[in-house]
This record gives sequence, C-alpha cells and structure tokens, in this order.
Amino acid sequence: MPMAEKRRDRAPGRQEEQGPETAPVAAAPVAKKKKQHGKGSLFFLLLLLALGVGTGLHFGGLWDARPLAWEIIPKIPYVGKNVAGFFGIPEQYTLTVAERLVFEQNERQRRLDERERNLMERESAVETASSDITVRSRRIADLELGLKDDNARRAEAAASEDENNLIAQRIKDFNTMSARNAAKIVEEMRDDLAVKILQGLTNDARASILGRMDARNAARLVDLLARQ
Repeated sequence: MPMAEKRRDRAPGRQEEQGPETAPVAAAPVAKKKKQHGKGSLFFLLLLLALGVGTGLHFGGLWDARPLAWEIIPKIPYVGKNVAGFFGIPEQYTLTVAERLVFEQNERQRRLDERERNLMERESAVETASSDITVRSRRIADLELGLKDDNARRAEAAASEDENNLIAQRIKDFNTMSARNAAKIVEEMRDDLAVKILQGLTNDARASILGRMDARNAARLVDLLARQ
C-alpha cells in the first residue's frame, strides 16, 4: 500500500510537469500565421507607397511611367490585350517575344531606309545648291566681264575724245607758230599722233614743218602719211 500511494502521488506530478511543456507547441502555428499576415500587410503597404510615389513622379513630369505600364498591362491574363487596346497602348508592347523580334527588325530597317532617304535628299539638295552656285558664279563672271569691256570702251572713247581735242588744239597752234618750232614738237610726238596733226594742216604748213625736221624722221612721217 505505501508503494501504491507513492506511485499515485507521483502520477499527478508527471502530468503537472508535462502540462507546461505541451502548451507552447500548440501556440506556435498561431504565431506563424500572425507573422505571415504582418508581412503581407507590410508588402501591400509598400506596394501602395511605391504606386503612389510613381504616380506622383509621373504626373509631376519627373518620370514617365507609361513604358512600365505598357509592359505590364498586356501581360495581364485573359484581359491584357483588350485593356491595352482600350488604353491605346502601342502595338509593340502587346506582341509576343517572336513577334516583337520581327517588329524590331522591321523598325530598324525602316529607320535605316528613312536615314538613307534623308541622306539622298540632302545630297540632292547639295547638288542643286552647288549647281545654282555654279550658274550664279558664271552670271557674275559674265557681268564682271561685261562691266570691264564697257569700262574699257568708255575709257577708250574718252581717250579718243581727249586725243581728238588735243589734235585739234595742236593744229591751231601749228598754224600760228613757226615751222621750226612746230618741227621740234612733231619730232617728240608719237608717230600716229604726229601723222594725224600733219593731216590736219595745209599742204604748205605741212611741207614747211617736214622741211625743218631731221631727214630720217621726216621720211618716216612722209611714208606714214602716204599709207594713210
């Protein structure tokens, strides 16, 4: 009997000792659920915060959120393409990977063709401008040549007029001066000018002046007068 009582007294003690050990095991899943729920709420809050910041930057003009949205919206299952068409998202964002590769290749080729076309148009414009410059240069050269010829004719006409006035004045002078002095002046003149002056004199005055000149000079002028 004493042994049985001791065993009975020990049995409740074991239950009391085991009770505190089993209690925390049952409470552990509840704590994990609370932690997971807390992490999910924090992630949702961070997502809302990032969305708000991105929206503010987009409407503030500091960041363009359209490319990111255009990448995400078409990938929404079932309704992505319809939503993309409703919001007018560019075609390249709604394509598959293979279709986008083809689209990008076509775009590169289109840009290359457009660049080549622009270069050809520029070359044509340069050639046209160069041709216009050449034509204008020729016109300017023709005008300059015409002006030079006109100035030369005017200068020649003015010189001829001055020379004619000089000849007329010398004829008057020779008719009034002595033959000896006239002969000295004629010998210092150019042959063509001397011939023109002698032609304007009377035969007697001409003969008197030639008779007072050096024989060789007189012979040369007589020969030129005969040719005239």
